[in-house]
Amino acid sequence: MARRARLRYRLGVTSNRAIVRWLAPGALAVLVMLPRLASPQFGLLDDGLTLQTGHETVGRWSSVLALIPETGRFFPAYWLVYSAVVGVVGVRPLAFFVFNVLVLAGLLSLLARLVQLSGGTPLQALVAAVLFATCGPTIEAFYTLSKAEPLQLIWIGVSLLVTTASAGERRRWRRARLIALAGAALMFGYATKETSVVLIPISLAWVVIECSSAASRPSGARFAISYAAVNVGAAAAFFTLRWRFAALTLGEGTYTRAYAFDLETVGPALFRIAAWVIRDFVFLVPLFIAAIAGFRSARPEWRRGILYACAWMGGWLGVLAPWPATFEYYLLPFAFGSALFAALVVGRLWAARNEGAPLSSRRLAWLALVASALLWVPGIVNAATDGRVQLAVDRANADLVDFLSGLPLQSRVVLNTVYANEYLYELPMHLAEIKRRPDVVVQHVGAFPAGSRPPGSVFVVTPTMANQPGPTVRIAVHEAGVRRDGMRLHEMLSGGGDLVYTTERHVHLLELGLHRHLCRVARRPFIDVTFCAGERGVVDGRTFTYGWQVHRLSRHTVDPGARPT
Repeated sequence: MARRARLRYRLGVTSNRAIVRWLAPGALAVLVMLPRLASPQFGLLDDGLTLQTGHETVGRWSSVLALIPETGRFFPAYWLVYSAVVGVVGVRPLAFFVFNVLVLAGLLSLLARLVQLSGGTPLQALVAAVLFATCGPTIEAFYTLSKAEPLQLIWIGVSLLVTTASAGERRRWRRARLIALAGAALMFGYATKETSVVLIPISLAWVVIECSSAASRPSGARFAISYAAVNVGAAAAFFTLRWRFAALTLGEGTYTRAYAFDLETVGPALFRIAAWVIRDFVFLVPLFIAAIAGFRSARPEWRRGILYACAWMGGWLGVLAPWPATFEYYLLPFAFGSALFAALVVGRLWAARNEGAPLSSRRLAWLALVASALLWVPGIVNAATDGRVQLAVDRANADLVDFLSGLPLQSRVVLNTVYANEYLYELPMHLAEIKRRPDVVVQHVGAFPAGSRPPGSVFVVTPTMANQPGPTVRIAVHEAGVRRDGMRLHEMLSGGGDLVYTTERHVHLLELGLHRHLCRVARRPFIDVTFCAGERGVVDGRTFTYGWQVHRLSRHTVDPGARPT
């Protein structure tokens, strides 16, 4: 017993209940990630580049300052962390996903601590952790690899906790050390993904909240002012590094120049953002109504936490508006703030149901709690579907890579897709980095010369797809394009060819598409037609099919037929 007591003291826990709270984030992270851990595969979206860059960077760490300069991006901390992971675990996908489990557990711990610092109880911290761990953006971000958002949030979360500690520190030298540590964490956040710049307006909004509150505490004001100052300093340091090492400005990069504030970009982006929020976070609606209704009568500390969370959520949604693509995992920082917001509101509603409260307050509290719980179901159902779709796509892609790795030496693989997408660049990297087959040449069908007779065997790789859900996790090919790929394949095989391999994965969908109601009321330019394609209703119960076919072209006639358009 004495030994157990000493161990608890060293770990900072004093009871069995505290030990459970201490271990709960890790257990929840493992539970959510179990399907992915049982079926770990590298994906064909950036994972090959991550492995290649990691192998090239290990031992040459300063090279992360000058990677992919033509894109205009500058995120060396992202490359630094993933290169270190590659250096430690190699090309073992299971080890990568174990790393994801650790990151998720860390984020859940940070979130729980932030809830408690905002005046929440351990029960509210648990609510926040569950909401965050089971939402769609978390599933896509952690069921895949090479995503910047989880690491970005880790650095930002650390900076928030350290700055909070500094606000309550009386000794100046210790406070200065904590501020410096917070600045370093924020610097890594900025250098992990450039959207961290939105923390500047968010932190300034927090300063305004503190200055406008008559009940603001000195520690709260110190936190807000300190965090805003640290953000400005970290941003200045980041942009100085970028100016020194980035080859191109934001407007010149092949990637970054797409960030535009014109209506043609912002209009559809606002529609996509609204669609994602309704699809995954519609349970927030009754909580927002309850928060507004009870805002004036609430404790100042609770009001402060609510306003902080709203500023956070609005900032992270706003930074996505000028971008021409809105993938689900982009909303991971929003999900982090929404979980904190929901936990604070749920805690207050739970307290309001007590017998001591007026009857009307108790009824409204129960109504909001029940409505929010019911509206949480679509988000859970859709997140589970996203996870199953992601697993199916990754399994089929991994099956394809396994087959291509067994092709004869000097084989040529022709990727038969309408557009030259990420798969064109990822397939050769997977073959070289994972399967040690750099001799296999992969090229797009549009670049394959008509009537050519290259040395070695020629294999045509064509995707197959049916009943694609949408929106869902990111897939580089689309069902409409796949149908055109099939017609082109028929023309390519007119001169002779044999089917040598096929793989297909099936997922029975259950998607609750509440967001589809937006399609009925939205008008140009505030609409994205790709989110409104098809005649699907609110409930989608079809069977999604995804796979690949590989044909070996006849040696007598090698002709790709019609060019893709």
